[in-house]
Amino acid sequence: MNNLIKSVAIITLFFSVVTLKAQQDEKPLKEFQFSFLPMVSTDGTQTLNYRYQLSFNLIAGITGGVHGLELGGFANITNGRVEGLQLAGFGNIVNGRMQGMQGAGFINIVNGFSKGVNGAGFINIVRSGSEGVMGAGFMNVVAGDNKTVSGAGFMNLTRGNLYGLTGAGFMNINGANMQGLTGSGFMNISGGDVQGLQGAGFGNVSSGKMQGAQLTGFMNIAREVEGLQAAGFLNVAGEVKGFQLGFINVSDTIDGVPVGFLSIVKRGGLRQIELAASDVMYLNASFKIGVPLFYNIFSMGYRPFHDQVYSATGYGVGTEMQLTETSRMHFEVHTSSIHRDWDWWKDGDYNNLNELRAIYSMQPLQHLQLFAGVTLYNHHFRTSEEYDAESLSLAPYMIYECQRGSRHSQWWVGARAGLRVVLR
Repeated sequence: MNNLIKSVAIITLFFSVVTLKAQQDEKPLKEFQFSFLPMVSTDGTQTLNYRYQLSFNLIAGITGGVHGLELGGFANITNGRVEGLQLAGFGNIVNGRMQGMQGAGFINIVNGFSKGVNGAGFINIVRSGSEGVMGAGFMNVVAGDNKTVSGAGFMNLTRGNLYGLTGAGFMNINGANMQGLTGSGFMNISGGDVQGLQGAGFGNVSSGKMQGAQLTGFMNIAREVEGLQAAGFLNVAGEVKGFQLGFINVSDTIDGVPVGFLSIVKRGGLRQIELAASDVMYLNASFKIGVPLFYNIFSMGYRPFHDQVYSATGYGVGTEMQLTETSRMHFEVHTSSIHRDWDWWKDGDYNNLNELRAIYSMQPLQHLQLFAGVTLYNHHFRTSEEYDAESLSLAPYMIYECQRGSRHSQWWVGARAGLRVVLR
């Protein structure tokens, strides 16, 4: 039995790789043929010269076409077009157009255009374009344009344009433009423009223009974006018209808003170095980056306090509103960790300073801003046997105070002023 299976596989492979020239004229249609092996059939070696309404291949057979139903215990080989239903235990090979439905335990190969349903336990291969539905346990491959709903356990690969819906457990790749939706467990890659949605567990890549949305757990990359990029970690794009949402956002230019921990806009973005004094941290240095509508703030502060040096490291976000050509309002939310001396890593005490700022700035020179404003402070700290509330409190006065056990929360209003160097 094993030798028989090997023989059938060799014969099937032979007929699949040899170029079989299809007849240019319409082949005569016959009602029925039965084959044991290729060329061992009720029509002998003449099966290549006919199309059949019903074709039954006990192990494997080869015909000139199918217009109806073909069943194969192991394989069906058709040197012409298939119109109807083709089912095989192992594989179907069509050296022409397929219109209808194919089902195979392992593989379907169509060397022409496919329109209909291709279902295989392992792989579907279409060497021209495809329209319809494709489902495979491992992979779907289309060498031309693909207008299907395609699902694969591992990968969908389209060499041409992709129109429709593709879903894969690992990856979707199309070499040209994509319109529709692609979803995968790991990554989607498009070699052209994308109109629609790319969703992946790890990353989406578009080498052309992305119009729609890229959604991923880790990384999005696109040459241009009109719409939304949302990633768990990184978004990268050239020109952006829309939104970027991620831990880190990078773009050449943006007409919209990047929202994240760090947003870098190479041309036209906001970049400022700020030196400020306040009633809490007497000396503050900050770096602001992003866009005026939403920017990130990275800061350090210094203050001598109770015969000690206190330092602060902070982060915040802000937005800028232009009032006149040379004046602006800034609204910022900022939080800092307060440290004794410069010990930023070993200090385990809970000591946070939270700020809500309203700042007015004026710009007397192109690269210089002067600013002043008010700040609503909240100092939240925890006392210990070594440090009591009096030694930790930063408030010059309080408008509200709350204490729960060793935790203290104090509120007051203060002021902030300084200058900014505009780098953009």
